Parts: sequence; C-alpha cells; structure tokens
Amino acid sequence: MGLIHAWRMQKLVSDARTAHQRGDLTFVAGFDLDRPVPMRRIRKEIDVIISAVEAVGWRCVGVQPFLASVEIGFVRA
Repeated sequence: MGLIHAWRMQKLVSDARTAHQRGDLTFVAGFDLDRPVPMRRIRKEIDVIISAVEAVGWRCVGVQPFLASVEIGFVRA
C-alpha cells in the first residue's frame, strides 16, 4: 500500500466518520479504475473499504460497478 492509497483511505474513513457524527442516514464511497486492473485486486480493495467504513458505524448495502468505477453504498448500522 502506497502513501497515496493510505492518504485516500484515511480521508475516506474521516468522511465516513463525519457523516456518521452529523447524523446522515446513508454514505457512498467509491473509486475509479484508471487502468486495467485484475478483478482480484478490485475485490480486495472493495473488502478493504467496506471493513474500514463499517468500523465507523456503517453497514454495506450494495456494491455497484459502473464503467470504470465502483460505488459502495452504506446505511447507518
């Protein structure tokens, strides 16, 4: 995991925590694929994001691929 990835994950978790503290009912996380990536790496990244966001108090309700991006939907746990 590189520094840019770690910074993005830290920001994602911070945004999820802020949304949870603010009382939001839903939270959406996502990432773009800027080059061809093996499906195994994409699934691993999805698992990492879900684990990190669920630790803040969210529950994953769906993963939606769209062209070269992935959106992951969460609701309050």
